[in-house]
Amino acid sequence: MHRIISSIPVALALAATAHAATPEADTREPAEAAVLECHAQYAQRYANRVEAAPSELAAGAFAACKSQMDAFVALAPELAKEDEQVAIGIGDKRTVERGIVDGFRKEVRNATIDAVIRARAAP
Repeated sequence: MHRIISSIPVALALAATAHAATPEADTREPAEAAVLECHAQYAQRYANRVEAAPSELAAGAFAACKSQMDAFVALAPELAKEDEQVAIGIGDKRTVERGIVDGFRKEVRNATIDAVIRARAAP
């Protein structure tokens, strides 16, 4: 029993740390900015340290920035409601949600690849 009680403060501290690392984003712009910033930092950190293709570094950035992307994905249902067809009830909300997330993933991937290329080209 003592072991469980002593692990509760540790669990709470870890949860607070994880929460602090993922900024709360109620709107699209802060959520997008958090993802893009995380990917840019990842690109800068590893562009010249590893021998990997820019697309491989972009894939790694998605793994490293999962919490930020998850925060954006959590907004997708609300963002889908803003779609004209979904708002009037004739659009498929799930399809619109997937489109929002997939489109942003492509944008982030391309931005990360661009950041890696730019970092490698810099003197």
